[in-house]
Amino acid sequence: MGSKVIFFVHEQPNLSKSNNKPNEQETLLLSTSSLKSGLSMSTLHVKKVGSGVLLKYGEVSLAFDTGIKGEITLLSHSHSDHIRGLKQARHIIATEATFDTWNARNSESSTDITPVEVGDMFGQIGVNITLLNAGHVLGSTMFYLEFDDGLTALYTGDFNNVDSLVHTAARPLEADVLITEATYGTSSWIFPNRKEVYERILNAASATIDQGRTPVFNAYSLGKSQEAIALLQSGGFRVISGNLSIDKVCKVYKDHGVDLRYHTMRSANVSDALESGAVIVSSSFRHTIDLARHHLEKRSIERLEQKTEGFNLSGWTAGKYAERGFPLSAHSDFEGLLNFAKTVNPRVAYVFTENARPFSKHLSDIGINAVPLE
Repeated sequence: MGSKVIFFVHEQPNLSKSNNKPNEQETLLLSTSSLKSGLSMSTLHVKKVGSGVLLKYGEVSLAFDTGIKGEITLLSHSHSDHIRGLKQARHIIATEATFDTWNARNSESSTDITPVEVGDMFGQIGVNITLLNAGHVLGSTMFYLEFDDGLTALYTGDFNNVDSLVHTAARPLEADVLITEATYGTSSWIFPNRKEVYERILNAASATIDQGRTPVFNAYSLGKSQEAIALLQSGGFRVISGNLSIDKVCKVYKDHGVDLRYHTMRSANVSDALESGAVIVSSSFRHTIDLARHHLEKRSIERLEQKTEGFNLSGWTAGKYAERGFPLSAHSDFEGLLNFAKTVNPRVAYVFTENARPFSKHLSDIGINAVPLE
């Protein structure tokens, strides 16, 4: 079997037509003996476009988490920063749960879609694609690509390598190319054990109620809110959802088999729950107050306005931002990102999100060729 050379090309998103040819710093030449003999050399192009990534390899062209006119989009999940511009997509492929959560929080997704499930393999000329669980939110996926010449690539989207009460951790798979997020891609972002974070949240809820106040846990309406509700209900608390958007997403989770028990602001006994020491999960406390004014009696509204204690549930409560709350994250922390990449063991890694450059440096320091997509 003869050795081949693959050209991995990092394309800057703002290159002009006159500067499309990569220079020596932009091109990584990697020799490999894993390709089938007799196949011609190919060039892999990975480029940041809008909210996502465009990949081209031979005859294969795929968009990830972004809409590009004429291209097929592989959508990892439906958080707002991953669905921008998808009206431009020719066709969108994602899990049914991703389409369901998208429709629950936004106007309906494109009609030109194909729902698939984790573990499914599908293909087009030149590549087979397998969906892997990303552990981020309901239905979130990574995409594992197997090209006809033997090259493999793994696109992570946002992922979490730690199990939670409502999501199963992402598992790495070896690949020649890794395209990975780096949201928490510096050594300042190391989270405590999740069980410890859970205990701290439950203790804060108990202490706040003992003080005669209502704890309000602020969390994204998709993913984090459902984890918080599951945690608090497991701790024996009466839980109130503070937003219609959370209610809609919770319905999707329940439709997909996740057991969530809570009151809404429109529940008949929500005022009694507040008075007896309930907790609130909210994606926007301003909207929670507005909703309360439409559905609750005066004493309950006054309680919400005057006797609440807010806590953020986010990775950003750790590190330099030090928001008040607890580091409950739907992303992998720095050590999780690093260990994941080591296990994938790629010949080259392309790194996106805000800490792409420092995380690329960390990967290079451990012997992985890495390119920040900025």
